Amino acid sequence: MCRAPQPLSRYGAPMTAHSPAHELDAGQAGEQLPAWARLVADGVDLAQTAEVVVERDLEAAFPHLRGHAEFVERLRASVAENLRALQDVLCGRRALEEVRLVEPFAFAAVQAQLRVPQTSLQRSYRVGFLAMWEEWSRRLVAHAEAEDLPRTEALSALHTLTSLLLAYHDHAASQVAESYARTDEALSRSRAHVRSGLVRQLLRADASPLSPSDLVILDHPLDGTHAAVLLPSVAEGTAVQMLAGLRNASRTRNALVHAVDLSSSVIWLTRPGAWSDVAQQALLDHLTVLGVQASVSDLRSGPDGLRETWHQVLEIERVRAAWGALHSPRLLRHSDVSLEVLLMRDPVLARRFAQEELGPLAEPNEQAARLRETLEASFRWGSHVTTAEHLYLHEHTVRNRLVKAGELLGRPLQERRTELQVALRLIRLLDQE
Repeated sequence: MCRAPQPLSRYGAPMTAHSPAHELDAGQAGEQLPAWARLVADGVDLAQTAEVVVERDLEAAFPHLRGHAEFVERLRASVAENLRALQDVLCGRRALEEVRLVEPFAFAAVQAQLRVPQTSLQRSYRVGFLAMWEEWSRRLVAHAEAEDLPRTEALSALHTLTSLLLAYHDHAASQVAESYARTDEALSRSRAHVRSGLVRQLLRADASPLSPSDLVILDHPLDGTHAAVLLPSVAEGTAVQMLAGLRNASRTRNALVHAVDLSSSVIWLTRPGAWSDVAQQALLDHLTVLGVQASVSDLRSGPDGLRETWHQVLEIERVRAAWGALHSPRLLRHSDVSLEVLLMRDPVLARRFAQEELGPLAEPNEQAARLRETLEASFRWGSHVTTAEHLYLHEHTVRNRLVKAGELLGRPLQERRTELQVALRLIRLLDQE
């Protein structure tokens, strides 16, 4: 909440050495200006002062909203009501605790709707009340000099004026800050709900372009280059907490978090242009360090590209599910499983292909599974020695298994090698279904 400035000297007001700061609260205890000072306070031109305050607020806190007619009118109405109420308090017509404001609360709600930071609200109150203090104190000092009032009496009146004004500032600004916070919280929940709906709309196959107002709410550059990161076991709240690290690692400013369901979420990281290889690798490295399951799309551009990255991470998850939790790496890129994705689009055809290529090696038994594992590793690592090291087997065991695999296939292992490798990758998926 806003707090009133503490020492009088902050605004240049005279303070005697024996005046403690807590005397600023005297206005709340019923302290009043002397009769002559109340007359001076009552003579301030509120309309003219309001224009000064509005101009200073716009310059200091809201320069980008100077052309927003509704905002400026709300600001002017808020300033005018504060000035009337403050004048009543200074003149003793109304006690501070009786002040009930309307326009400042409405103005705070407009600021929250326009997503104006609360720091700007606080700055406007500091600047505005300084302008008010300057106007009332200038008139009070001028009157005291013109009437040749005793210095002690003039300083005492100035001190009381400042105390009353700062007490009013604290009373009004604190209430307005609370109103802003409540409105902003409600709007944030509402914006998040609407934003989620817009994302779901974007991901539909028959999605139509978003309207300009929807694009403002979405607040994400759809024309950039997107990478989708699906976190199948990370809820939206935790994903938001992870976001800063992902953005820093990939040097990406724009990000969009969307809850897939209560326990999973997807993050889009978007750059205005192309991604460097360094940025892509840094993103993967950071996900590896986090140790979470993650499916990462290829890079795609534009609204259609964002939709395509979504479909890609879903395809990765289907491959992950087919492999099973024990056989699937925690981090999977679409490029890692693009062959599986392509072939699994027709599971019936894929199974027929695998069975025809593998023959007896496709049988769902332990011996066939051991032979397939050894054959696939042999294709990957090349030599019997390296294959044996990776499988923790003796070299002779690897050799014997490969001989047996060739006998079951009924042809040399190097014949139709590409088809055989594809079938081995496919059967690994199909066996987990």
